[in-house]
Amino acid sequence: MNKCTATLLLAGLAAFSIPDASQAQSACEVYRVKPGDTLRKIAVRAYGDDDYSALYRMNRGEIGRNPNLIDVGMVLNMPCADGTFPTDSASAIAPVDEGDQAISFVTANGYLPYTDESLDGQGIFTNLVEKAMLRSNSDQQYTVTFVNDWAAHLEALLPSMAFDASFPWSQPACDAGGALSPTERSICETYVYSQPFYEIVEGFFAVKGSGYEELIEASDMGDARFCRPEGYPTGHFAELGVWPEANKIVYPTRVAACFELLMSGDVDVVSLDTRSAALALSAMGLTDKVAENKNIASIVPLQVAVHKENPNAEKIIAQLNAGLLDMHQSGEWHAVISEALQIELKAGGAAMN
Repeated sequence: MNKCTATLLLAGLAAFSIPDASQAQSACEVYRVKPGDTLRKIAVRAYGDDDYSALYRMNRGEIGRNPNLIDVGMVLNMPCADGTFPTDSASAIAPVDEGDQAISFVTANGYLPYTDESLDGQGIFTNLVEKAMLRSNSDQQYTVTFVNDWAAHLEALLPSMAFDASFPWSQPACDAGGALSPTERSICETYVYSQPFYEIVEGFFAVKGSGYEELIEASDMGDARFCRPEGYPTGHFAELGVWPEANKIVYPTRVAACFELLMSGDVDVVSLDTRSAALALSAMGLTDKVAENKNIASIVPLQVAVHKENPNAEKIIAQLNAGLLDMHQSGEWHAVISEALQIELKAGGAAMN
């Protein structure tokens, strides 16, 4: 595998030249959306009927929640007639020339167990991305760099083309309209996303006995003060019908800081995915003092983000999606997750002894 990793803050251009994605419009291939296309029209031309459900399911990570909104230039994986995609789907992705530079990924430390240099494979998500790159094109060089400023990834590093892609992110609910924050509306207009590599459960945590851990509806949180780590997506607030006022939500740079603020009484609720929260609470010795609200949660996909103006955006997304699909079909994705879970369970057991 051609791969290198580093930990640094840098601003260097990393791009590579690639041929256009396939223009073919038939089953089991890759198709780029043209002006006037809809999923229904594409399905009719490729399959002879207007049932586009399989096409949408396979490309939901790229299209988003609204199948009626597809962008010109969007690259779609065309399912075979039986709803599958061939395991050699990566062959539809044109190979890169030897003179091309590496695809540059940027992530950050501290998002356990998904990305951190101290973890086996540098975290679950890092491991999945690297294996997807290998499966889609083993000759493609790439780099993974850790820059510990999540907000800078989408605000500066990808727009300046210092890096090609960042992970893990969750695509905002772009069809939510006015429920989105200005930042999320901008992200919807600026970024394209891979299909989901992993799904997490976003939960809400409060001090036991505070009452917030027992609320039935998200709307019952009312005037609660929230804490959400800096750079973490907040689309689940809108989906649950909760949008804290600016002065009632804080964004510290560390996950642990949210629970410190919770215990000091400066916030009422911590919004965090359940696995990250469990690790943090265990490390801080707060498992018996903080509880998750089991009534309010949402499932959120984790994806790779690429700036729309990156000249190779379609290629990068297509490679990642092809590799991810191959991993699902071969069972490798499940093997990676199972191994990571076993390591996590052993680590938790050792900590209790």
